[in-house]
Amino acid sequence: MGDNTCWLTGGILAAATQRYIAVIADMVRSRDVPTARRRLLQKRFSELIATLNREYRKAIAARFVITLGDEFQGLLNSAALIPDLVWRLEQDFPERELRVGIGLGRLDTPIQKVALNIDGPALHAAREAIEHAKRTKALGGVFRGFRELDDILNGMARLLWFHRSRWTDSQWKIASLLRKGMSQTQAAKKLGIKKQVVSRQALASGCSPYIAAENAWRMILQKQVDPLLRSRHGQSQSH
Repeated sequence: MGDNTCWLTGGILAAATQRYIAVIADMVRSRDVPTARRRLLQKRFSELIATLNREYRKAIAARFVITLGDEFQGLLNSAALIPDLVWRLEQDFPERELRVGIGLGRLDTPIQKVALNIDGPALHAAREAIEHAKRTKALGGVFRGFRELDDILNGMARLLWFHRSRWTDSQWKIASLLRKGMSQTQAAKKLGIKKQVVSRQALASGCSPYIAAENAWRMILQKQVDPLLRSRHGQSQSH
């Protein structure tokens, strides 16, 4: 069978030339969590996955699903989502650090509505990224399969994570509003604090250059990676 082979199984007809972004994330040192806290942690983890699937459904090709107790995976049809996804994982799940492996490639199996029973280069690249993150203790997202863009995307991911890791809780809250486009006056009103406090914290945290760098990261993903995901065959629902 040639490169343009299509599969019709399980609900989606996908061309072999179609590429996806595979995302695998797992908790760092999850086995260190006391048994008494583990059930609550798993509940919070499940709630996080449900939130991601609901809020980012338009950019998801196969829904995120927990594959192991401390790991989940999913498929994206847009790379431009990645900065927001990484942000949400860190902001909404402060209980444990999360490693994130991001891979670009095809699937060797039919795509499903939920990211189970799927395999192929996209998943292999994401798994390789996760293993690299484990070995090097890299956080903020590790990219594999993006060829010459790997070094650029990984470099930006490391710098942005390093910046975020230095923020206080109040700086996180302020940055979260400013990166959504709010003015400092609007952020101050939302948080119930003085504008001068927002201005001082934004300056101390380097919020403005952070947002500029994150936007540049997003632009690279949108302009350079998203076109690689398009297939001339596209996708269609099976019957």
